Amino acid sequence: MAENPTQRVITLDIVRGLAILGMVFLHNGAFHFAKVEEALESPPPWLMAFGFLLLWAGLFGVVSGAANATTALRRLGREARQKDGPWRYPRSLVGGALQTFGILFVLHWVWTIGVGNSAVTQDLNDPTLRVTLIPGLMYYGAFPRIHPESWVFASALWMIASNVLLVALTFRWIYRRHPPRERDGLTRKLLLIGAVVLLATPVLRTLLFPPITSLVAGGGASIAAAVPLALLVNDPNPVFPFFAYGLLGAIVGAALARGEPRGPLYTLMGRCGLVLVALGAAGLGASGGVVLAGREEIWGQSALYFSSLAYLLLGVFAWLLIGLLAAFDPPADSGRTPWRPAWLPALLRFGRLSLTVFMLEGILGMALRIGLDALNPGWNDVLWPVLLFALGNLLGWHGILVLWERAGYRGSLEWWLAKIRSTDDRAQALRSAG
Repeated sequence: MAENPTQRVITLDIVRGLAILGMVFLHNGAFHFAKVEEALESPPPWLMAFGFLLLWAGLFGVVSGAANATTALRRLGREARQKDGPWRYPRSLVGGALQTFGILFVLHWVWTIGVGNSAVTQDLNDPTLRVTLIPGLMYYGAFPRIHPESWVFASALWMIASNVLLVALTFRWIYRRHPPRERDGLTRKLLLIGAVVLLATPVLRTLLFPPITSLVAGGGASIAAAVPLALLVNDPNPVFPFFAYGLLGAIVGAALARGEPRGPLYTLMGRCGLVLVALGAAGLGASGGVVLAGREEIWGQSALYFSSLAYLLLGVFAWLLIGLLAAFDPPADSGRTPWRPAWLPALLRFGRLSLTVFMLEGILGMALRIGLDALNPGWNDVLWPVLLFALGNLLGWHGILVLWERAGYRGSLEWWLAKIRSTDDRAQALRSAG
């Protein structure tokens, strides 16, 4: 099994960068438009496009699966070469995944309840208001109440956290008795598990969604009982189907870590994409097409619609991933020069600090919104200033990241996570030496 000597796959940072760029622009272009509720009554094409692209957070799940697969296989390869005795799966791989899961799970709640990008209304007591604590405090001068549905919101951070843990446990199950080797059926096993997850999604959505809505409606302690069910199937990024996104990414990551020929990988991803897009398009057609509506109308959307949209997007992501790999990370023996356009460094900065940007962009956006409100009340009643505002947020983050890069990204969440991992690695080395 040839191991890919490349330690960093540029494509994964590019996908992260594209996802976070899109999130910052779309969040600030949609959430700060004062007339968005009126536009939802008869959505124009631009709003339909915004609504569809806002669902692309699944890219984070694909990247998470790919990154964790490459890390796991490289580590397992080193373990297999160094061990003379019976094979034992390294406990630190699962332990590290558990630790990362715990950190991201906490950040999920911090973002969902505390700092996430929010759409405000004029009335702090509006029962439909869904605003997080810090942006709400900034805008209203008082902490808002937490809407009950916020507690059962499956954020992109939850999707990443669950994929980190579940992909790690999947590799632990596959390689519990033997180390990785050529033609060990890894791709086939990951495909099979992914298919089961996708097929189970509409079934679980149908079975679990009614209890979730009943528990949330009950309020109080009953909401706590709804949370584990909601993280499995509730909007927008639950385990089912987004664990399958991580598994698809793991297939790609495993092929890269093993240095496998690209032709079979591209063929497989192309065919998977075709099947998923066809299934998704058929399901959406049977459901009446893509829906764009206020949260009250979306809450409780059919299992067929929810699943079909997830299938379609996963198919698109499969195509996107192999296209970016071919352009930015061609195999060393292909004779092709990797594409390195002038704008790539800016995109990579967003990709490499995506978690920090994700956690803080709502606060920056609200601060800029409040400043513009003071200078020119009603500026966001018209679309084009809001789009310029969204672009301004991107440019602001670009400047921040350029300066932060010069300081080695010290103090960022990624910097702290790297320090935690390096401390754990040193501790593991000492335990092994002892």
